[in-house]
Amino acid sequence: MLDIPRPLRAVRYSLHKNRWAQTSNCARGIKEPLPSSLRLLTWNIDFASKSPKRRLNAGLQYIQKDVFGCKTANERPEPCCILLQEVSVQAFTLILVNEWVQQSFIVVPSSIDKWPHGATYGNVTLVSRMIPVCGAFTIDFSNSNMTRNGLFVDIKLAVPAPRHAARLSDGIVQMRIANTHLESLPQGARARPEQMRIIAEALQEYDLHGGLVGGDMNAIGSSDGRIAEEVGLTDAWQGSDEEEEGFTWGYQPPSQYPAARLDKILWFARGGLEVEEPVRVGVGAKYGSGEWISDHYGLVTNVHVVRQD
Repeated sequence: MLDIPRPLRAVRYSLHKNRWAQTSNCARGIKEPLPSSLRLLTWNIDFASKSPKRRLNAGLQYIQKDVFGCKTANERPEPCCILLQEVSVQAFTLILVNEWVQQSFIVVPSSIDKWPHGATYGNVTLVSRMIPVCGAFTIDFSNSNMTRNGLFVDIKLAVPAPRHAARLSDGIVQMRIANTHLESLPQGARARPEQMRIIAEALQEYDLHGGLVGGDMNAIGSSDGRIAEEVGLTDAWQGSDEEEEGFTWGYQPPSQYPAARLDKILWFARGGLEVEEPVRVGVGAKYGSGEWISDHYGLVTNVHVVRQD
């Protein structure tokens, strides 16, 4: 089915059974205290360059150690969500066998079979075990010629209680986080606005406190700068599309095409929400004998549920 949510089940690794198992989608209840903030990272990990397995391994090591400061696999990161795009079919299982991922994350999807039919690469979302995942689904874009989709997870976060209050929180809210890779190249310009609209509608459902989408938006044309705003999404980047400090592609290696801000974090809030301006990661990141991990930089931001007095 295309343009219709297709339910998925998130999986977490059972250290007791030594295997991945489906989560309960919060069916067993939620234990407080829950986090009120999370760190959000998005990174197109590049399926097309050589050695996709080695590069994905190097990318996971970089995320673990350089972004989250976890020196060993047993160190758990702060509450976080990691959005990966262009994970190669050949490399996908490396995520599931990664010890840090096993120890610290819930994973969506559980296998490449859940990607759009015929996909040779796709999106993978990792959610910190500290954050309850209460639902997951994918929307395969009917107008895509490149097997593109939006991958969604619903999570629970806490509204912070007033300072010195005896209670743990002022309530629990549901947020939705989308991971996407919009249609590529100039010929994808007609498809991208509709794909963005589908994502925005899912993030703006009435029972949600708010939503975010991160990923490779392939914003290569002048019209791409407006499509998020036209569907009610706010860009977390506060500069202009022409500011080089925001560019995320075109340097690793230098390209015949102009460098640009292809990757973005966009958001919508119905309740109190703050999204910090993202910073770039993966700048200059290499592996082996000096090869680039990815042709894209990643982005990382902090997201805070806030009280509305």
